Amino acid sequence: MPVVGVSGILRKEQEMWESTDKSLQDAFQDLNALMSKAKEMVVLAERMRLKLLSGSNNQTSGTNDEDMGTKEEMQDWLLSVGIASPVTKESAGALYHQQLSRQLADFVKKPLEMAGGMINLIDIYCLFNRARGTELISPDDLRQACSLWEKFDTPVMLRKFDSGVMVIQNKTHSDDEVFSRIRSLVSKPDALRTGISASDAAMTLGVAPAMAKEHLLAAEGKGLVCRDVSPDGFRFHINLFPEISPDDRYLVKDHGIYSMWISAISSS
Repeated sequence: MPVVGVSGILRKEQEMWESTDKSLQDAFQDLNALMSKAKEMVVLAERMRLKLLSGSNNQTSGTNDEDMGTKEEMQDWLLSVGIASPVTKESAGALYHQQLSRQLADFVKKPLEMAGGMINLIDIYCLFNRARGTELISPDDLRQACSLWEKFDTPVMLRKFDSGVMVIQNKTHSDDEVFSRIRSLVSKPDALRTGISASDAAMTLGVAPAMAKEHLLAAEGKGLVCRDVSPDGFRFHINLFPEISPDDRYLVKDHGIYSMWISAISSS
C-alpha cells in the first residue's frame, strides 16, 4: 500500500526497526558460531599436536630429516592456532595471576626468539590475547603476571627503559653485545659523516625501529654515542669527546676513532 499520512510513516519506521533487529540477530548468530568453532579448532589442534608428539617418540631410526622437518613445521603451525587451555579467573581462583604468569612465560619464548631476545610489552599483549581466543585479559593482568617473574625461576624478565617503554627480554640478553654492534655501526665511514637513524640501527640489530631507538638512547646514556636532533629527526654519532685531549683540543691524532672521523670528513 502507498505510504500516506502518519500511519504510512509509522509503518515505514516499524519495517526499518524489524529489518535492523533481524540484521543484528543474524550478526550475533554468526559471531557465536565463530566463537564455538574457534574453541573446537583449538581443541583439535591440541589433539593433533599430542598425536604428533607421541608419534615422534615412537618413531623408528629410519625416519629421514625431511620427515622430521615436516613434523616440526606441523607442530609449530598447530601451536600458532592458540593456547588450548588458557588460564581464567574462574578456573584458577586466587592463583590466577601466578598461573597466568607461568603460562605467559612459556608463551613468550617463541616470539622472543623471532624478535632477537627482546619484544615490546604492547606487542606481547596483542599476541597473547590473540592466542587466548575469547578468553581475553586486561593490561593490568598482563603487568601483574610479568611482575611475578621475579619470584619464579623463569628465563624471561620485564624491563623498563629510562624513557618509560616496557619490554620483555630473555635473561641471557646482553646489552654489551648490543652496544658493541651499535659501536661497529656508527664507526663505519658513512656513519661517521652523517650518523645513523633508528631505522639504520633496526636493520643491523634485527629489531623494530622503536626498540632500536631505545637501544640507541641506552648507548647514549653509556657515553658511546651522541645524539643530533634536526628537522629530519634523531641521528646518532660516535662519541668523540673522550678522545679529545683537554690540553690541546685541536690536536689531530693519527690513531683511533677520532682519526677515522677526520679521514671520513676530509674525503667527503
